[in-house]
Amino acid sequence: MPGYSAAAEAATPAILLRPEEAARMLRVSRSAIYGLIASGELRSITIGRRRRIPPKALEDYVARQLAATKEHPGEIQ
Repeated sequence: MPGYSAAAEAATPAILLRPEEAARMLRVSRSAIYGLIASGELRSITIGRRRRIPPKALEDYVARQLAATKEHPGEIQ
């Protein structure tokens, strides 16, 4: 493919993540990601039959978890 470079693709931040990529980033299973999506805790979009997650949605989820931990120290979320 002209102009395509795997190195350039790796250096470009993803606009949307596959559930597997989001799972790796959070160090959880793919099933856990789908569970978070189903519960509404993790925002995602559907493109055709594919589910994609904006990186900002992961940041927002982690921020909410951190805020909840500050409000209830010692409690597992």
